[in-house]
Amino acid sequence: MTHLSPTPWSSVLPTGPMLRPEEAAAYLGFKSRQKLYQMVRSGEVPAPIRLRKEGNASGIPRPWLDAIIAARVAESMAA
Repeated sequence: MTHLSPTPWSSVLPTGPMLRPEEAAAYLGFKSRQKLYQMVRSGEVPAPIRLRKEGNASGIPRPWLDAIIAARVAESMAA
């Protein structure tokens, strides 16, 4: 991946549908959750938000993922 803005999702409110990590990975075109988590560790994708106080349910707001995709498209058009 090329150099996106550091956090294209930072100005987007965490509203709208929440996608579970496996859904978020597929939405971004990754073949596995492991790729999503690699991108989270590198700061290229936001970390999932805990959805409940108890348990392991987490998700990423779809508008954040849309911001990442829009930044990728804008960058590729500029190149």
